Amino acid sequence: MTTKPSFTRSDFVRQRRSSPGKAGSHPVKQPVRKPRAYQSRSILLPGEPRRRTEPRQETRKRPTGASRQQPYEYSFSVGRTSVRAPALRLPLINFGSPRMISGISSVLLTAILLLLWSASLFTVSGAEVSGNLRLSVDEISLKTGILGEPIFKAVPAQIEANLRTAYPDLSSVQVSARLPNRIVVEVVERTPLIAWFQNGAITWIDAEGMAFMPHGEVSGLVQVASNGSPTDVAYDPTLPVYEQIFINPGMVQAILNLSPYVPDGMLLIYDPEYGIGWQDPRGWDVQIGHDTQDLPLKLTIYQAMVERFINQGIQPTLISMEYLDAPFYK
Repeated sequence: MTTKPSFTRSDFVRQRRSSPGKAGSHPVKQPVRKPRAYQSRSILLPGEPRRRTEPRQETRKRPTGASRQQPYEYSFSVGRTSVRAPALRLPLINFGSPRMISGISSVLLTAILLLLWSASLFTVSGAEVSGNLRLSVDEISLKTGILGEPIFKAVPAQIEANLRTAYPDLSSVQVSARLPNRIVVEVVERTPLIAWFQNGAITWIDAEGMAFMPHGEVSGLVQVASNGSPTDVAYDPTLPVYEQIFINPGMVQAILNLSPYVPDGMLLIYDPEYGIGWQDPRGWDVQIGHDTQDLPLKLTIYQAMVERFINQGIQPTLISMEYLDAPFYK
């Protein structure tokens, strides 16, 4: 029994290489490799290419020198992706939720505040003033700094400070703000006692030594001409302007005590160095000094000296009673 020789692809290739071609010989017929067909089972969109994981069986041996590219199967499927048409969704508004209630409340409160802030009903047009004697209502209202503004901007403490700074002749100020647009001001004015002439200006002074500008007219003030500001009162930077004392209250009382002894029509004279005095119409200056505690005794000695000068025909230019135990004249 004869067996049929079996030839493989490698035998054909080897034979072809060993015998490149003889005359009359027939070329070895190479087997035709069929293209591998791929069947698309499914499509995955979107997705990555999937490599087959099941084992593959080698059907034939590749010839030597042939390409060793590993074939892959790519499959795509749309079964795992849900494709939806674009749609516009409106949020569901739950008016009973705490967040919605808080938002609506904030909007309403903001609208109410804007309405109250701009409404003319709450705009201050003037102040209700009581206790004023020389200052007018218009003057006080103007210095409040709140005219034409909403009542909600009124700060009573600030208004009081504005009024006392503008008018130091106010010894006390009380301010209250009331709806819808009322500013109530209660003031107490200082009582001037001295008209102080210095550097061509007139200043009023009360019993506490506070100086302020004249307002209106007051009769019976003691007239004092000053050569300079008092030096026995120091400026206190911790106090506001309307609480700074201009002259010592003791000196104010001394001027009031001395004024009845001044000849009619004559001014009291204040000198920062020599104190208070006056100019006698008979041609000399009189100095009493800063201390007026012994004023009656000083005036008695002064009258005795004047009678002696008249009897002896002495014309002094200055009589000083500053020191009770050592009076002198020039």
